[in-house]
Amino acid sequence: MSSPSVVLLRPAPGVMAFAPQAPQVIRAFAGELLRAPPAPIGLDACVGYLQQPAGLLGSRQIGLRALQNLRASLFTAPGRDTEMALLWCEALATACYARIVADAAGFDAPLLTGAALLHRTGEIAALRALAQAEHVASQRLVGPVMQQILQARDDELIARVTHSWALPGELRLLVLRWRDAQEHSRRDVAVDLLTMAQALATEQVHAVTCVPGLAEAARASLQLPQAIVTAARAATDGIRVLLAQAAPLPRC
Repeated sequence: MSSPSVVLLRPAPGVMAFAPQAPQVIRAFAGELLRAPPAPIGLDACVGYLQQPAGLLGSRQIGLRALQNLRASLFTAPGRDTEMALLWCEALATACYARIVADAAGFDAPLLTGAALLHRTGEIAALRALAQAEHVASQRLVGPVMQQILQARDDELIARVTHSWALPGELRLLVLRWRDAQEHSRRDVAVDLLTMAQALATEQVHAVTCVPGLAEAARASLQLPQAIVTAARAATDGIRVLLAQAAPLPRC
């Protein structure tokens, strides 16, 4: 099978600006977005597994297999493996911190953990659609692809995908509220705690490029207790070990 041709994309207002350069990919991408990814496998098992301290999880083979099953069922995009590996690493790190944040705040830890695993549902669905579209068109887009593609995706994408998965109502609602809060800055206790977990995960996964003090700035902005960050910092080494085992990033 021949290698796909490469199409260079330059910054543009929206994805349709790519159409003259890559009409086949854009047409295929639009069609793929209408198809929801398969429902995640083993989500409940992963949530239960992640209720234990991360430092204890590396030796629990059943739990590690549950994480592998979840990743294989949802976090895959052949041809876009590097980008999807990063989304998986970020999701797992956010879930680890979500349990700690929830415990420290007296919130429902399993609910926040599940939402953390799925909080990038829109990006996951769009990346899977892009990878499949590139395969169908035998073209690979390079340039500001992710930023432009994700900005141009259907606003109802997350609602459609999570509905097709038949997620429990409370979990689905939190994932939707998370997305809504990113666009409209609507405050909500659960969303604030998920935002805090994501900030902690960003510091962990993007340690080299992350703005110093991101988690502290998030805590102050969200007006959350210092004890949350203190508890999260104490668990950082264990989370780092788990990520290295269950969500290693490809070497560039």
